[in-house]
Amino acid sequence: MRINEQKLIVILLFTTLIAFIPLGVAAPFGTSEHTTVNVAKSWLGVKFVHRGNNTSVIDCSHLVYQVYSKVGAKDIYFLRVPYMKNNTYYVNTTDPAPGDVIFWQRDVTKNNKTYMLATHVGIYIGNNQFIDPSFITKNVTTENITGIYKEGLPYFARWSHK
Repeated sequence: MRINEQKLIVILLFTTLIAFIPLGVAAPFGTSEHTTVNVAKSWLGVKFVHRGNNTSVIDCSHLVYQVYSKVGAKDIYFLRVPYMKNNTYYVNTTDPAPGDVIFWQRDVTKNNKTYMLATHVGIYIGNNQFIDPSFITKNVTTENITGIYKEGLPYFARWSHK
């Protein structure tokens, strides 16, 4: 009988520890990275139009909102990028994973063209790539974090409202 009590105590302690260990979930808390990336990819090719918010035209902040809404991010609501950056539910991370959002710290000027990265957002999909309504192609596309996107000093966050 004593051995069964000890086993029960060990099992309860182990279960309690597992319940409180953060699992490093990327994408919105409680959603799958794979699902988030696939939903983001379903927007590829949609035309980039400022303030667009449907399957024909979309802008960057609406893209994040639409993807996170579709995957069931708890209590997600629409925000423009400057407000997203200051929202406490978007928690910065130094260990980006697929499904996290990517922000930039500054705009970049190249060849007499200014890329407004400080007010831009995308969805990180891993392997140094992200999905966004592109300044260059004017459509939702997959891009690499190189060139202007590296120069803009990217950083990452995830929606963590539980």
